[in-house]
Amino acid sequence: MQHLLDLGTYQKSRNTDKLPTYHQQVREILKKNSYDNIKHHKTLLIQSGVYKRRSLDYSGALKDYLAAQKIIIETNDSIYLGVNYGNIAMLYKFKNECDKAIVNFKKAIKTNTNNKNHRLLGINYSNIAKCYAEMDKIDSAFYAFDKGIYHSKLAEAYDVLQGVYGNKASLLLDQKRYEEALPLQLNFLKYTKSVNKYLSQTITNRNLAETYFQLKNNDKALFYANEAIKLGNKINMISRIYDVYKIRGEIYKSAGKLDLAFNDLKTYNKIQKDINVVNNAKKFKEIEMTHSFEKARITDSIVNAEERRRIELQLEKEEIQKQLYLASLVITLIIGLLVLYLGYLLYLKIKRKNKIKQDLLSNQIDELNTEVTTKKEEVNELLTETIIHLRSKEKLAENLSKLSHEEEGVSLKSIIADLKADKLEDAKIVVLKQNIESLNYEFLKNLKNLHPNLTKTDIEVCSFIKIGLSRKEISNLRKTSLDAIKSTRFRLKKKLKLTAEESLDEYIRSL
Repeated sequence: MQHLLDLGTYQKSRNTDKLPTYHQQVREILKKNSYDNIKHHKTLLIQSGVYKRRSLDYSGALKDYLAAQKIIIETNDSIYLGVNYGNIAMLYKFKNECDKAIVNFKKAIKTNTNNKNHRLLGINYSNIAKCYAEMDKIDSAFYAFDKGIYHSKLAEAYDVLQGVYGNKASLLLDQKRYEEALPLQLNFLKYTKSVNKYLSQTITNRNLAETYFQLKNNDKALFYANEAIKLGNKINMISRIYDVYKIRGEIYKSAGKLDLAFNDLKTYNKIQKDINVVNNAKKFKEIEMTHSFEKARITDSIVNAEERRRIELQLEKEEIQKQLYLASLVITLIIGLLVLYLGYLLYLKIKRKNKIKQDLLSNQIDELNTEVTTKKEEVNELLTETIIHLRSKEKLAENLSKLSHEEEGVSLKSIIADLKADKLEDAKIVVLKQNIESLNYEFLKNLKNLHPNLTKTDIEVCSFIKIGLSRKEISNLRKTSLDAIKSTRFRLKKKLKLTAEESLDEYIRSL
C-alpha cells in the first residue's frame, strides 16, 4: 500500500488521471479488518482532496480535507496539520473566496512557524500574498512576498524561492512597476527553462512582452510575445495567455503595422469568446458537483430520522388510506368530468389563439427580416469605416506634421502622437479643430458647392470623416455620445441622397 501512495504522490504533480485507480486499490486494502494504518488513511484523503480540487469538485475536496484533518488532530500530527491547512486555503483560493483562504493560510503559517518548516512557510506566504493582491491589499501582498523570500532562503529551497520571485514579478507588473519587475521576470524565466516548466515559461514570456512594451523596447517586446504564442500553441495552453495577441497587436500598432495589429486583435477576440464558453461550462460543472454533494449530505443526515418517523406513521397512513380511498374515487370521477369539459373549452380557445398567433408570428418574422437586413447594413458600414479609419491615420499624421507650428503653446507634433494613442486633451482638440479647415480646404469647397443645404455641424462631421477619424474619435472631439454621432451620420446620408447600400465614408473620401 505504501508503494501505491508513493505512486499517487508522484503522479499528483504529473498525471492526476491515474490517481483514482491507486486510491481505489488503497481503499480496498483499508477495508480489511486486519489492516489499520492511520498514516496511510490520512495520506489517501489528502491525495484524494488534491485530485478532486483539480477536477473542480470543490465540495468533495473539502470533505476529504476535513476528514484528513480530523485524523491529524486526533493523532496530534502537527506536520500534516500545517500541510492540510495549506491545502484547505488553496481550495478556497481556487474558489475565489480569498477571505476564507487567508484565514486558513494564517493557520498554516502559525503551525509551520511552530514546526520551523521554512519551506512550507515560503509557499504559504507566497500564496497568501496572491490572495491579498486579489483583494487589492497591495502593501500586505508585498510584505507577504518578502516574508516568503526570507523563509525560502532559510530553507535553501531554490524552487520555492523562484516561485515567490515569479509571483512578486506578476504583482509588480500589475502595479505598472515595470523596471522593478523586469529582473525578477528574466531570472524566473531562466529558472523555468532549467527545469522544463513549459507553462511557467509561456506565462513569463507573455509578462516580459508586456513589460518591454511598456518600457518602449518594441523589439524585445515582440520577441517575447512571439515566444509566448509559439510555446503556448506547442503545449496547447494558448487559453492561459491569449491576451498576448492583444499585446502583440499594440506592438504592431505602435510600429505602424496596422494590418498585423488588426489580425492579432481579431484573434484575441475569437479566443476570448471561446474561453468564455469553456469557463461557463466549468462553472456549471462546479455548481452541479456542489449541488450533488449537498444533496447527498442532506440525505445522509435525515435518513435515520426519516426511518424512525416512517415506522411511527405507517399505521396512521394505513388507516387514513382506507378513508381516503373512497373519497378519492368520487373526487376522481368529478375531476375527470370537469377536465373533459374544461378540455373542450380550452380546445376552442386554443384554436382561436393559434389563428391569432399565426398572424402575429408572420408579422414578427417580417419585422425580424427587416431588422436583420438593417443590422447587416450597419455592420458593413462600420467595417468599411474602420478600414478607412486605419488607412487614413498615417495620412492625417503627415498632413498635420506639414503644418508644423504651435498655437497657444500646443505642439502639433504632440497632437499627432496623442491622436495615434487616442488620448487628445481639450487644449489639443481646439488646435486640431482650428487646423481642420486648412487640411480640408479643397474638400470643404467642393462639399459646399455640391450640397449647400448642409449645416455647420454637418460640415464639421464631414470634415472629420474626410481625415479618417472614427466614430469614437468624432464623439470625443465634439463632446457628444456615439449614439448622437450615429444619428448625425444617418441624417447626413439622407441629405447627401445616398442609398442604404452606399457608404457615407467612401462618398466623402471621393470628393
